Amino acid sequence: MEKTIEELKQQRALYADLANAMPAGVYRIRVFGESSVNVDKWSSSTDVPYAVEFANDRFLEILKLDRATYENDPGVLIELIFADDKAEFVRQNVESNKFRIPFIWEGRFVISGKISWIHFESYPRILDDGDILWTGIVQDISERKDAELKIAYQNQELQILNAEKDKFLSIIAHDLKSPFNAVIGFSELLAGRIKAKDYENVEEYATYIQKLSNKAMDLLKNLMQWALSHTGRIEFNPEKLEIGTFIDETTFLYNDIARQKSITIRKDLPEFLEIFADRAMLFTVFRNLISNAIKYSMPGAELSVSAIEQQDNILFSVKDTGIGISKSRVEGLFLINHMSSTIGTSNEEGTGLGLILCKEFIEKHGGKIWVESQENVGSTFYFTLPKSHISSDD
Repeated sequence: MEKTIEELKQQRALYADLANAMPAGVYRIRVFGESSVNVDKWSSSTDVPYAVEFANDRFLEILKLDRATYENDPGVLIELIFADDKAEFVRQNVESNKFRIPFIWEGRFVISGKISWIHFESYPRILDDGDILWTGIVQDISERKDAELKIAYQNQELQILNAEKDKFLSIIAHDLKSPFNAVIGFSELLAGRIKAKDYENVEEYATYIQKLSNKAMDLLKNLMQWALSHTGRIEFNPEKLEIGTFIDETTFLYNDIARQKSITIRKDLPEFLEIFADRAMLFTVFRNLISNAIKYSMPGAELSVSAIEQQDNILFSVKDTGIGISKSRVEGLFLINHMSSTIGTSNEEGTGLGLILCKEFIEKHGGKIWVESQENVGSTFYFTLPKSHISSDD
């Protein structure tokens, strides 16, 4: 008898040594048959439907549990499960016990204040009294989950880049090709009329060529800046700029275009206000917003450019009283995969790429951009730039 007891002790010691030598956590629980599919008990931390028969050192190390605590109070395990994952943990336990199928579950645990991904995998053995012995392993799979999430994020980024590339190529293929084809066509007509000394419609053709050339040039500027930005070849060089002077210089370039439509550009600016910004990027932002405001305003209208000093930001706005933007289009205005453009009030064309650039350049400064618009009433584009780089001593 004593020999048998000693042999059993040696076997248990061997079993424990082998289990403790494993890199994974090893455990065995006895689930009581009469409560094996009781949802309330599986959800409880004080009245669980099982008892702990064995847990190796690695099991306790992974879950940061004290052996005596876990063996005497196995419900402590439930308390560690991340709240959003508990329902699935309970559901799979009930299902596995009901159908006597392997229990395989991955979920989040809050261990020492940190979220860890834990993998459980155990297999049942039915006892004569109806109880079920579950023997399984536990592994910390946080590194694998982090890698999977990183790969998923990278795949999403690649999909976005591919969509942007496709859009970029479509702009080159269509929106840039179209004006140049028209320029070539009108140039041939113009050359033919001049050669034949037939000057009828010559001024009209020249005007078309000028408009189409300006459109192609604006598009080329935006395309080049977008391409440089997405290849990391645009340097961010912020400097101190006096807002009033900068906006005066920018709007001056659009006086002739506005005059052609009898549009007045009004400015509401502080007497003296400095900001720390990249001159070229900020010019691109104002160039696109002001040219759009002119494009979509009716002849004789007024548009305004303003800057208001706030506690942490400078709030800029470009407001027009033009054709406005529908609610369905507002949501996709700053997304390249939803990019589109509306014909201007004098049949001006565009691609919508300018607003994409505005968003990227403003966000590069740590600001944000949005629009408020109503069809047939007008649009106001707002954007903020932080004042954090300008101190009171500067």
